[in-house]
Amino acid sequence: MQKILIFICFLAVNLSQAQNKSLAENYADQGEYAKALIIYKDLYQQNKKSQTLLIDLVETYKNLDSIGKAEDVLVDFLKSPGDYPNIEVELGYLYQQEAQNKKAKTLYNSAMSKIEIRPVYAYAIGKAFQKYGLLDYAQQTYEKAQEIRPSTNFLIQLAQIYGEQSKFDQMFEMYIDLIEKNKRYFKMLNQIFNEFITADPQNEANLALKKILLKRNQKEPLLIYNEILSWLFTQQNDYQMAFIQEKAIYARSEDKNSHRLYELAKIVFDEENFLLAEKIFIEVQEKTQYQNLFYDSAQHLFLILQKRDNLSSKEVEEAYRSFFEKENTDEYTLPILLDWARFKAFQNNDDKAALSLLDKSKTAKIRKSQQAELKILKADIFLREEHFSQALLLYAQAERLVPNSDLARDAKFKTAQASYFKGDFKWALTQLDILKTSVSELIANDAMELALHIKDNAYQDSTQTDLKKVARADFLKFQDKDTEAIKILEDVLTDYKTEEIIDKTLYRLAQLHQKNKDYKQATHYYQLLVDGYEKSILADNANYDLGLIYKEQLEQPKKAQTYFESIIFNYPDSIFFVDARRYFRELRGDKIKDDADI
Repeated sequence: MQKILIFICFLAVNLSQAQNKSLAENYADQGEYAKALIIYKDLYQQNKKSQTLLIDLVETYKNLDSIGKAEDVLVDFLKSPGDYPNIEVELGYLYQQEAQNKKAKTLYNSAMSKIEIRPVYAYAIGKAFQKYGLLDYAQQTYEKAQEIRPSTNFLIQLAQIYGEQSKFDQMFEMYIDLIEKNKRYFKMLNQIFNEFITADPQNEANLALKKILLKRNQKEPLLIYNEILSWLFTQQNDYQMAFIQEKAIYARSEDKNSHRLYELAKIVFDEENFLLAEKIFIEVQEKTQYQNLFYDSAQHLFLILQKRDNLSSKEVEEAYRSFFEKENTDEYTLPILLDWARFKAFQNNDDKAALSLLDKSKTAKIRKSQQAELKILKADIFLREEHFSQALLLYAQAERLVPNSDLARDAKFKTAQASYFKGDFKWALTQLDILKTSVSELIANDAMELALHIKDNAYQDSTQTDLKKVARADFLKFQDKDTEAIKILEDVLTDYKTEEIIDKTLYRLAQLHQKNKDYKQATHYYQLLVDGYEKSILADNANYDLGLIYKEQLEQPKKAQTYFESIIFNYPDSIFFVDARRYFRELRGDKIKDDADI
């Protein structure tokens, strides 16, 4: 019983100390150092062996300009039995701040001399030097420990210091040494590499890494060198060189796995370099032993055919037809069939032929998720033809096939959208309210925007005149009848009944003009929204779209930067925040680091 009571008391004391430390940290964060000092002094008195509390107390004294007291506490600690070389660094830096450089240097040298006694001290000493940006001392610390005891591994710390000193050759030599010992390190070090590697092939760090890899590969060819080179060329958008490396990797690998080639092909396809993407997908088809990779590549090759300016719709159709004369419809070929049906319906406006094609796949052996995809596409085509009942039935069937999946949520959103097009705003809201908590951020965002659009306007105007007009325009856009949609929206702007409809109308007009590459009109309407309706739910969308237009279409980077900056500072909860920050920093010329602050 006595042991239990002692244990309970011990827990209570520790819990109390943790709470007090948290309170002191909170005071310090708020700049209330005098209050923090009272708590830190009390905690340190209770545990004078704690280096963490010592440093907290010293930092608090320093923030209160009580340098003498900070010095006294450190000197007193160093008098206690034992070696504390990292605390010598702390005291040395305090002297350095007070321009007592001789005293500082003496303490720094004393700290480093302890490594000869115990090389493991190097970690704490080096970390203390790094903390204050004393990189030359940190470098000497780790190098000395490595020299005394080679088994001690300080390669990562040394590489980090070399990077901070812009000694890229030495940094990458260290990192490549690590990767050679364990290939898995490359995935871990990718994030570090990204701090230095840019899209510019003439960037100093890029050149250093390339030089080291080529030199080592010439001396002793290893597969990992090709893999890192492929990664480097991909970062530089030099996909042709990455392709050469990937072919070398495939040729030299024992398992002859073509997944890497396929992943590169997808990257190149997404970058719309269709000529090279086609070559790589064909390479995958020639090399792969996996059906899924063969047919996924075939699907992309057909999509590339659709992008070619020198091919007519008839020639694209003939290519699909020829493929399915030789292939059955199954789980591997269904995605290609769906693309063919989309091409018929949305490019050739031949809805009847598209539906007929889809009906032929009824007996195919496909997965439930694919059955749901097929039903959703059929529903989309029926909706274009204004067969609302059939479309809604198919969306509901798709949702039941794959409950609680992204496909099911997509089907539910399309159900809500179809009801909105039809003018059944109440049922649309019922569906949208469920989707607003969707795990898919994009669907949840779209659901919230449409729900607010309906609510804002349905209740302000009892006749719902404006809402019905805009819903009709949205449906015409869905049917690719953009000219008619624009006319209706322009009429709404000149004859609206509720102020709430204007920002939604401006955004839709801008989108339609952007879709049709009329960037002058698109930027005009986006700008009207940004200037007049900054609190609109669509304001962040408009800023983001303006940024993209000025960045990519109008090639005015300075102007683009202002819109991305607006999202960062005015709309921090926006779904576009992460991309806007990345584009802003890229346009500003920063080195991109995924989680960096502005």
